[in-house]
Amino acid sequence: MNLQSIIVTNGVGCVILVILMICSHMVRLRRQGSDKLFTLMIVLTASACIVEPLTFFIDGRDFMFSRILSILCNSYLYVMNVIVSYLWLVYVDLKMFQNNRRIRTHYVKYAIPGFIALLLVLLNLRYDFLFYIDDDNCYKRQPLGYAFIAVTVLYLIASLVVRRIYYRKSGRNRFFPIYMFIAPIFIGALAQSLSYGVSLAWCSVSLGLVGLYMSLQNELSYSDPLTKLYNRNYLGHIMGEIVRKRTGSGGVMIDLDYFKSINDNYGHTIGDQALVDAAQLIKSTVPTDALTVRYAGDEFIVVVYSDDERLVREMIDRLRSALIDFNATSRRQYKLSFSIGYAMYAPGMDPDQFLHKMDTAMYEEKRLKHSRDIN
Repeated sequence: MNLQSIIVTNGVGCVILVILMICSHMVRLRRQGSDKLFTLMIVLTASACIVEPLTFFIDGRDFMFSRILSILCNSYLYVMNVIVSYLWLVYVDLKMFQNNRRIRTHYVKYAIPGFIALLLVLLNLRYDFLFYIDDDNCYKRQPLGYAFIAVTVLYLIASLVVRRIYYRKSGRNRFFPIYMFIAPIFIGALAQSLSYGVSLAWCSVSLGLVGLYMSLQNELSYSDPLTKLYNRNYLGHIMGEIVRKRTGSGGVMIDLDYFKSINDNYGHTIGDQALVDAAQLIKSTVPTDALTVRYAGDEFIVVVYSDDERLVREMIDRLRSALIDFNATSRRQYKLSFSIGYAMYAPGMDPDQFLHKMDTAMYEEKRLKHSRDIN
């Protein structure tokens, strides 16, 4: 056991988390459920980084209350393994689906393995089937203690499944760098298994939280805060990739008609709701691998990664049908109307030319619609 390296490693983890708490101050002001969970994971991980070196320091030493302290500290680390991994699963679900009702519905039963694990820790205080402290005050893990590692891995794998379910249902319109959190943990666990006496587990969790936070902050520069779609900055990046790789693609430009009158008649709060409704309608009809963007105030663009014009037309037909259903069934104060134009990318086009073709087609439909209104 290299006590000095354990103290340094976990100390670095604590410092990282303190810096992360300072940097995430503005995020916490949003008071969203996912932000609260993220803060709680930071705090609990920091506490584990403090407790873990203490367990190694106590191990094999005999002083007043050393045995009791060793049992309590090791029990605490077992508990933190389960709680932090479970909170991670809930956090992933909230970030992907953004649905508090779904959390209340699903995650009581998903907490059952965690509750069982916590109960086992309490029972272990009497029966020593997870770990025990021997006569020399040394920690000894029992075979059943490895079940806690299995519970942790189970929750990490479940988070990957949740992300997969979201992508299958909603497409890849929400960026979430899940491997930025999971990868450091597995790398740290592997390194720790190869280097006896070095503890990297909780420092790895600290690195995972920092990597996740940095990636999510980077995403904010590409995300529209109102509709949760990608924004014009990200579209520019994608357009550059299409031109560089000469990827066969179709582009659809969608304009929300009469948006100014919605704002004028009902106010900007209702206008924002109209934009959100429009975004959700569009997202519900696009192919799962398509990119949906809020291009300007009331304009949206969908990039379909296919050179099959039929697929683009079918998407537009689905959108028009969904629009009719929305206006017939919703209880909004307004009716939505779209002007839609599309273009197929041809090799040799630059991004501006591609966008101009979409824009021209969309405004032709808008012109015809307004001319009918006048007549």
